[in-house]
Amino acid sequence: MEAIKGVLWIATGRKRQRADGEPSELVPDFRAATVLSWAGMRGVMKLAMALSLPESMPGRDLIVFAGFAVILVTVLLQGTTMGPLIAWLSIQRGRERSVRHLSEPQAWARLEAAQLEAIHPLVHDADGTVIHPRLLEQYTYRATLSKRFENLEDFPNEARYAHYDVVLAAIAAGRAELLRLHRSGMIHDELLHSLEQEFDLHDTTAIYARG
Repeated sequence: MEAIKGVLWIATGRKRQRADGEPSELVPDFRAATVLSWAGMRGVMKLAMALSLPESMPGRDLIVFAGFAVILVTVLLQGTTMGPLIAWLSIQRGRERSVRHLSEPQAWARLEAAQLEAIHPLVHDADGTVIHPRLLEQYTYRATLSKRFENLEDFPNEARYAHYDVVLAAIAAGRAELLRLHRSGMIHDELLHSLEQEFDLHDTTAIYARG
C-alpha cells in the first residue's frame, strides 16, 4: 500500500533540480507513467458497449466473450503484478514527496515568516517606535510557533485544541455577559445584535480553526 501511495504522490512527474538544489519545473517520470498505465483496468467500457448491442446482431456473443476475456486478463495479470512492478521500478513515496511538496507545518512556517516580515515596517513609526505592539506580538508569536513545529509531519493537535478551547470559553463567557446586560436593560437591541454578530464570527472562526 505504501508503494501505491507513492505513485499517487509523484503522479505523472517529478521536479527537476536547479543548480542551487531547489526544484524547478515538472518533468515526466517514466516510472510513475508506467505504473499508472499498468494500473488501468481495460475492457469495462467495451463490455458495456457489447452488452448494449442488439441480440440479433451477428457475432454479438463473440464480442461479449471478448469483453469478458479482456477484463479477466487485466484483473489477473495486471492486478497480481502491480506490486512487483512498483518494487522493480523502485518507486519511493517519501523521497518524491519531499522533493515536490512541503508539509503543512513547513508551509505555515514560510507563510508566517512572510507575514511577520511584511508587517515589520508597518508597525513602527518613522522614529522606530512600535505603534502597533499588539499586532507585532501576535505575528511574532505565530511565526515563532510555526518555526518550532516546522520539522513535524503534522501540527500537534493537543496544543491546537487547548488553545481554541480557551478561545471558545472566552467567547461563551462574553456572550453570556452580553445577554445578561441586555436582559437588565443596560444595552439596547441594536447593540445586542451587533455584538452578537461579532461573537458569531469569532466563534465560527475558532471552531473551524480547531478542526
